[in-house]
Formats: sequence, structure tokens, C-alpha cells
Amino acid sequence: VPIDVTPDGRGHWPSAACALIAGGGLKMGQVVGATDRLGERPKSRPYRPTDVLATIYHVLGIDLGTTLLDHSGRPQYLLDSGDKIAELI
Repeated sequence: VPIDVTPDGRGHWPSAACALIAGGGLKMGQVVGATDRLGERPKSRPYRPTDVLATIYHVLGIDLGTTLLDHSGRPQYLLDSGDKIAELI
């Protein structure tokens, strides 16, 4: 993936990121996942933002199958996708 030099800064290394999560009954003091030597791509299972949300919702006791009504009255899932990150639970 080439480094994107556009002013918005959204195109450089889009396949890898980091997050610091603490508290809430999660298993702490660990690193979950790994990237390649340059930090550009995941080495193993890539975690998505929806996986992080699914994990947080689970710890908060929110059912991942919950549906809410959108502005048109149609049911929408709280999350369309996402799996709990087992290493954190």
C-alpha cells in the first residue's frame, strides 16, 4: 500500500490501527493481534471497529441481536456485523 499524501490523511496504511481499551471487566495487560514488520497489515485475524463495538456491547450486557427503528420505522440491527474479541472477555 503506497503512502497517501493527500491532505485528508485517510489513505495511508488503512489496514492497521491501534486502540487502547481499559476497564469494564475486560482482560487487561495484553496485546491482541499483530501487524507485519512495517505495521502496514495484520499478521493474523484482522479486527474491525465493529468487533470492538461487539465486545464493548457484550460486556455492557447489550444483546448484539438488538434492533432499533430507523427514521422510516424500519428495524435496523444495532450492529450489522462484528464478533466479540474472545481474548478480551
